[in-house]
Amino acid sequence: MLGIDLLYPLMWTFFCVIARVGPVLTMMPPIRGSNVPMQIKAILAIGLAASITPLTMETATPMPAALPILAIQIAKELMLGMLLGCVVVVIISGFQLGAQIIASLASLEIAETADPGTRESSSIVSQIFSWLAMGIFLLIGGHRAMLQCCIDTFEFYPAGGVLAEEFWLMHTHELLHHAAGIGLRAAAPAAIALLLANLTTALLGRTLPQLNIMAIGFNINVLVMTWVLFASVGAIGYIFQHELAAWLGETQLFFAQHSESSQQILQSTSGMEGTR
Repeated sequence: MLGIDLLYPLMWTFFCVIARVGPVLTMMPPIRGSNVPMQIKAILAIGLAASITPLTMETATPMPAALPILAIQIAKELMLGMLLGCVVVVIISGFQLGAQIIASLASLEIAETADPGTRESSSIVSQIFSWLAMGIFLLIGGHRAMLQCCIDTFEFYPAGGVLAEEFWLMHTHELLHHAAGIGLRAAAPAAIALLLANLTTALLGRTLPQLNIMAIGFNINVLVMTWVLFASVGAIGYIFQHELAAWLGETQLFFAQHSESSQQILQSTSGMEGTR
């Protein structure tokens, strides 16, 4: 009986940790997508959760006796992990949105290939931006920052004590709204240059009707896009690095600001359960 009493809290804490860390790990570049097999993702999640579990057992909540309450707590842990993992996914999606704008202005929408990561058709420019964001993410240590942010949440929400709060939706809404701005900022130099190139080819077509504007304009758009992207790749990388660090810090600050009220609610609910 003593061994079972010690095993149940350990298993409960482990399942709570893996439910929170697993979504963050699977949504993190370059692990996310279909390039990495699910077996590898599962091994990484289990190993990471096993290393974090001893650090969180002291503050973990007791294992619920009722199965529905246990399932709800695990679902809350999954929701928190998905919220943390969405930070990078949404920012990269904003970059890909800007790439789609560039591809549309450069008339490269027909040049779409299957993305090996998502197995969906996307433009070449979108894939270039996606790989660029992934490389910058690894170079600046974004994977360490994401995992550190996830581990720090155990100070605000102990294992099994996650409370679904309204500021989660507010934070997600602001992140989605800001991601569109990130894509526009990243695509602005190439978009402005392509608009000027299209205007120039239109004026040439009106001035010299005998020219094949369709062929000339496509070549001009491709050349302008290539040179502008090459010249602005440093600014694009800076935008991604700055926004990623800012949103990870803001996410952690959100949890820190609401941790006191969450802990008071958690203590009151645990006290009510104890009296019952």
